[in-house]
Amino acid sequence: MLALLIGGGSALAESGQTTTSAHPPAGLLWNRTGLPAVFPLQVKTPPGPDYHLTLIDTQTGEAALAAYIKGGAFFRVLVPPGTFRLRFATGKAWQGEDVLFGEGDATYRFDLRRPLTFETRGLATKAGHIVTLTPGTSDEITSAARKDQLICQSFRPGFASRARSPLDRRADQGPQHKGDLTIGDLMFYEPLARPRHDVRSRYCG
Repeated sequence: MLALLIGGGSALAESGQTTTSAHPPAGLLWNRTGLPAVFPLQVKTPPGPDYHLTLIDTQTGEAALAAYIKGGAFFRVLVPPGTFRLRFATGKAWQGEDVLFGEGDATYRFDLRRPLTFETRGLATKAGHIVTLTPGTSDEITSAARKDQLICQSFRPGFASRARSPLDRRADQGPQHKGDLTIGDLMFYEPLARPRHDVRSRYCG
């Protein structure tokens, strides 16, 4: 079970008015690490308000990745390697990434206390996580559970289409003569097979 750190929003806007904007599509918003996103993160949320998720790099303290989650809908995103703190924000009406769901108490913020590490284990296992958020009596998230989600990769040798050497192409033109030397089919190399490695991935935990 993961504990939550709850933080308040910024001060209320002087006018007290908010402007609602269309919420972004569910999924990845941006990845600022410059690293490939290959590790799975699944977040299970209760039906109701949407969520804005930010991954904070524990080494630099900088925001590494952001995603938008539709409340109650299936959500999975691929994230880069590293150890991150998960920071959530939720509210009734999306107003853009600058103020999220609104100033002050309009945006409810909380962090998972325990950082999550996304890494390769062994030679071919990508380790990610499943996080389940649970609301309390006031519909605010009061607890979170975590378990590993693993992607196992297997490598199977195979062969692609057969490659032919330049001499094979000459063989198609029939025997060629040069002085007393006759270059016939018996002197050409056999067609070559190109090796290929098929990579198969599956969820294994």
